[in-house]
Amino acid sequence: MEILLATKNKNKFIELKNIFDHSNSHHEVVFYPDLIDVVEDKETIFDNAKKKAIEVYNQYEKPVIADDSGLFVDSLNGHPGVKSARYAGDEANDEDNIQKLLNEMANEENRTASFKTVLFFYDGKNELTTEGILDGQITFETRGDNGFGYDPIFEYEERTLAELSLNEKTEISHRNIACTKMVELLNEKI
Repeated sequence: MEILLATKNKNKFIELKNIFDHSNSHHEVVFYPDLIDVVEDKETIFDNAKKKAIEVYNQYEKPVIADDSGLFVDSLNGHPGVKSARYAGDEANDEDNIQKLLNEMANEENRTASFKTVLFFYDGKNELTTEGILDGQITFETRGDNGFGYDPIFEYEERTLAELSLNEKTEISHRNIACTKMVELLNEKI
């Protein structure tokens, strides 16, 4: 079965497709570059993922997996959290968001943080949800040229996610954890 991945982010699609392709999935994820826009205005990443899945399903009448992810920094009371992509404003890019976070953490000793992903599958009747969490630390400056989002400042086992190759990142990522669980659920139930 083909499953539409509810994202316009090509990097995110490549990462998730890579996981599906290497995990004995009976399903194939597909990408629509001109996907409808869904306003992510909910208070949790779970609620945003669910909203995206249902709205995209209703538009295309095709099974959908939607995700929402966030960076949750302990010393910032869980921020940027659900607002990670828009942390420095609606028009902000990755560099703007990173700079705002580094500025806010300039005097923080506690650098612990977690990336969290929720995946939500919807096919008009079945709803499946999985979560993945990756714990790490926020660095004092950017390091590495790979990845996207907050990868250059999120350190896991002494390297930032941006210092890892796509395959290295995929093996340990919060999306991999959530996606591997989702593949298992889909193979078992759908």
